[in-house]
Amino acid sequence: MEDHNITLLYASETGTTEDYAGELGRTLERLRFNVRKLLLSTSLAIFMCPTTGQGDVPANMQKFWRFLLRKKLSPGLLHHMRFSTFGLGDSTYPKFNWAAKKLHKRLLQLGASEFYIRGEGDVQHEEGIDGTLTPWVEGLSSKLLELFPLPRGISPIPSHQLLPPKFTVSIDTSKPIYPDQSYADNLSLPRGPTSFKLTVSKNGRLTPITHFQDTRLLSFTSDTPLSHSPGDAINILATNPPEVVSEALEILNLGIPPDQPLIISPLSSTFITPLTLRTLLTHHLDITAIPRRSFFTFCASFTTDETHRERLIDFTNPLYAEELWDYTTRPRRSILEVLQEFGSVKVPLEYLVEMVPRIRGRLFSIASAAEQYSSPLIPSLPPPAPETTEEEGEKGKYTLDLLIAIVKYRTVIKRIRTGMCTRYISTLQPGDTLNATLTKGGLGTSSASIKHSTPVVLIGPGTGVAPMRAMVWERMMGVEKYLCGDDSGGLRPAKTLLFFGCRGVNKDYYFGNEWSELSGRFGKEVFEVKTAFSRDQERKRYVQHLIKEEAEEVWRLVGEMGGVVYVCGSSGRMPQAVREALIEVFVEVGGKGRGDAEAYLLGMEGEGRYRQETW
Repeated sequence: MEDHNITLLYASETGTTEDYAGELGRTLERLRFNVRKLLLSTSLAIFMCPTTGQGDVPANMQKFWRFLLRKKLSPGLLHHMRFSTFGLGDSTYPKFNWAAKKLHKRLLQLGASEFYIRGEGDVQHEEGIDGTLTPWVEGLSSKLLELFPLPRGISPIPSHQLLPPKFTVSIDTSKPIYPDQSYADNLSLPRGPTSFKLTVSKNGRLTPITHFQDTRLLSFTSDTPLSHSPGDAINILATNPPEVVSEALEILNLGIPPDQPLIISPLSSTFITPLTLRTLLTHHLDITAIPRRSFFTFCASFTTDETHRERLIDFTNPLYAEELWDYTTRPRRSILEVLQEFGSVKVPLEYLVEMVPRIRGRLFSIASAAEQYSSPLIPSLPPPAPETTEEEGEKGKYTLDLLIAIVKYRTVIKRIRTGMCTRYISTLQPGDTLNATLTKGGLGTSSASIKHSTPVVLIGPGTGVAPMRAMVWERMMGVEKYLCGDDSGGLRPAKTLLFFGCRGVNKDYYFGNEWSELSGRFGKEVFEVKTAFSRDQERKRYVQHLIKEEAEEVWRLVGEMGGVVYVCGSSGRMPQAVREALIEVFVEVGGKGRGDAEAYLLGMEGEGRYRQETW
C-alpha cells in the first residue's frame, strides 16, 4: 500500500529510546505501515526524543538539530509533512521534556502539521515511561487507522502474531570451533572515534564493611589526553559474567556449539569479532534486564504449552499493565528468570538478537579535577603519575576518579539483585583495562561558571557529591594560583559552599577528611561544607534542612553576589525539596513574595545560574 509509508526517527543518549522506538516500529508494522528512516521526502513522521542535561537534545541528534535551526531554511520546507512527537523525560527537572517540545515547535515553524498530540513520558511515573507511552501508542494507532484506513479484507496484524525476524543468523562453517574459549584474549572490541582505554590503578571501598552500601572510589590512568569539566561523565560498557552466560546457555538450549563462529545479517559495526554465541551473550545481549511487554509477545509465539501461551499473551495486553509491572519491574525479574519459569519457550537464535535488549553503557560522573599537577599548598593532593622522558619511551599518564555505589539488594521475592555495570566494576582489579567514552555532563559547567571568583552553592547528597568534588578541586586550584601570584586576572576568590547529606558520619561521609583539610587550609570564607547526617539523630536531617538553616548565607552568595547553584544526586523528592527550600530562602531573607521568589528561581535557570543533574 503506497500510502502506508511512515518515517520513524529517534534520538538516544543511552539506548533507552532506541528500545522504545523498536517497539513502536513493530506496532506500526502491525498496522501495515512500511517503516522508513527518511525525512524531507516523507509525508508522515513520528519522532521520539529524550531530554538530556538542562533541556538539551541528545548528542546523536545535535547535527540534525543544527540542520533544522538553519536560518536559510524555508518556512514551508516541511509543509507536506504530518507528524507526531513523543518525549522521554524526568519531571524532577525544570525543563521537563524540553528537547521534544523544542523539536515540536521547530517542525511547526517549518510548515509541518501535527496529526496526533505530543506525548510526554516521565520516568517518575509509577509505571515509568510505559505509564504514558502505552496509552499514547494506543491513541496513535487509532488515529492512524482513522486517517489511513486499511483496504477491505485487510486488518492489522494481531499483537500475538509473530512478525518476520529482523536478523538472519547462521553458523560459519568455514571457521572451526574455538576450543576452550581460546579466542578470549584475542577479541576485537569495537572502539568508537571518541573511545579511549582506561587502566585501573585503584578500586577501594569507602564505606565500612558493616554498612549495607558498598561505595567505591575508583582511580584510573589513561595514555589519552583527557579534557573534561566538572559534571562530565565516563560511559562504561559492562559484560555479563561467565557464570551468568553459562546459565543462559543452559536455559536457552539452542543446540549449537557456544564457541562456533556465527554469521549475523545485518551485522552491526558494534559487534565484536570473532562473534560466537558465547561472546554474543557476554558482550552484547542484556540477558539480566527486566523484560518489556514486547518480549512476552515473542515468547508467546515460541511455546507449545497452551497454559504458558495464555499467560504470556495476558502480559502483552495493556489492560493488564499493573499485573505486568508486579511480575517484572516490582521484583526486578530478569529475562533469564522469565525464560526459566516458562521453560516451554524455545527462542530461535535469529529472534534472540531482536527480542533481548543490547547491553548499554552506564554513565558515572567524574570525581576529580581535569588539571593534573601537584599542589604546593595542599601536600596531600595526589600528584599525577610522573611523566617520563622521551628517551624512556613512555608518555605521561592522565588520571581520573569515579565514585560509584555498587547496586546490590534483596527484592520482594527474596532474591538478590545486582546492577549489571556496578557488579562488573566491583570486580575490577589494579592493572585491568576497559574501553570508555567521555560524555559532557548536564551541569553545564565551564571555565566561566566555575571560576574561583564566582560564588557557588553546591548541593550534592550521597554519590551526587562526585562532580562537586571535581568542581571543588578545580576552584581550589584557582584559589591556590591566586595566592601564589600565578593568576594573571588577579580576581579575589569567592566562597564555595557545599551542602552534603548522607546517612551517618561514620558510614558514608564521602571525602570528609578532604573537606576538613581544604576548609582548614583556605578558611571558611573560601570553602565551607555543611553536613546533614540523616540517621545520626532521632529526627532525620537532609540537605534541604541545611539550606533553610543557612538561609542568610545562601541569599548573600546567590541573591546579593549573583552566585551559581549546582544540584546533583538521586532524583525523586530531593530535587523538588531543594527547590522549595531555595524559594523559602528568597521569601524569608530576600524579602520576595512567593510568586516573585518562584520567578527569581526560574530566572536563575534561564541565566544558567541554577543547574541540576539527577538520576
